Amino acid sequence: MSFMEKNVHCLSHMIVVVLLPLVALFCLIGLLSCVEIDKLIDQGPPRNFIRHKHYDKPPLPQSKLNELLQMSIYNGRPDRYGDLVMRGNKSMKGLGPVKFSHRIHRVKYTCRVCHIELEFSMKRGESGITREDNLDGRYCGACHNGKITFSTEFACDLCHISEKTLNTVYVDPTYEDLTAILPPSDSGDRIDWDRAIADGDIHPKSSLYEGQAATSMPLPPELEKPLQWYTNVPGVYVSFPHKEHIVWLDCSNCHPDIFMSEKSGTVEFDKEKNLYGMYCGVCHMTVAFPFNDCTRCHPGNSKRYKGSNIGQSN
Repeated sequence: MSFMEKNVHCLSHMIVVVLLPLVALFCLIGLLSCVEIDKLIDQGPPRNFIRHKHYDKPPLPQSKLNELLQMSIYNGRPDRYGDLVMRGNKSMKGLGPVKFSHRIHRVKYTCRVCHIELEFSMKRGESGITREDNLDGRYCGACHNGKITFSTEFACDLCHISEKTLNTVYVDPTYEDLTAILPPSDSGDRIDWDRAIADGDIHPKSSLYEGQAATSMPLPPELEKPLQWYTNVPGVYVSFPHKEHIVWLDCSNCHPDIFMSEKSGTVEFDKEKNLYGMYCGVCHMTVAFPFNDCTRCHPGNSKRYKGSNIGQSN
């Protein structure tokens, strides 16, 4: 074998013994890196990732915000929080307004039963419920039919109460019973409903129909963790958990009518509009916990609304 042939043979041997393992190692590292990148893509942004939204106007001056909070924040009786008073048209002579308790119903059913299956609107006064609808098995009549519970045909006085009773002495007889067994909260009706359902204290049904899969669509991986974005107040951000909401609601309860489904699509999403009953305020001004406790949605914000002592960063 010539000298040149020996060198070529040695070089080939070196490539096989040394370089090929190195190439294989680099390929393995590259493959693992791709897997990790795919995981990051699937999982969405890291937990501490906070999105930046564009706002077309600055936050309200503190004096204006304080004034709006004073008018909007719930300071009434806890046992009446979540109660809805519905006054019928003038043709309903002799009947007082209907007093509807969300609290009594949410022990037995999730929000989606009424607001998806029974087609109650999320906006007050939009459903246009009539006695004929109820007698035909729609709206309240789907349950209040004499089989599931008392019928709307005869037990008028169980829902219709006088204005005098409504404005003076009416007390929900179930309130003390529920607050004695369910986890406490600092605002609204003083019941932590999310914890109550998570701890198994209540087991509300998600459908009126036996055997029907009544859960909301599965969350994509990037929505398993709370979404976080900065508000138009410097240093203050919002943390929104989809998980807790789909326990009670269906995706279509909020999207697209209340919130646009596109990423960062709801641009004019600020405190002022929420306090006027838009966006989160559709529920969190009337039924779900009110905006009294800033820290429920603004982690790290230690300020809490207490009467005239309003957090400076709300």
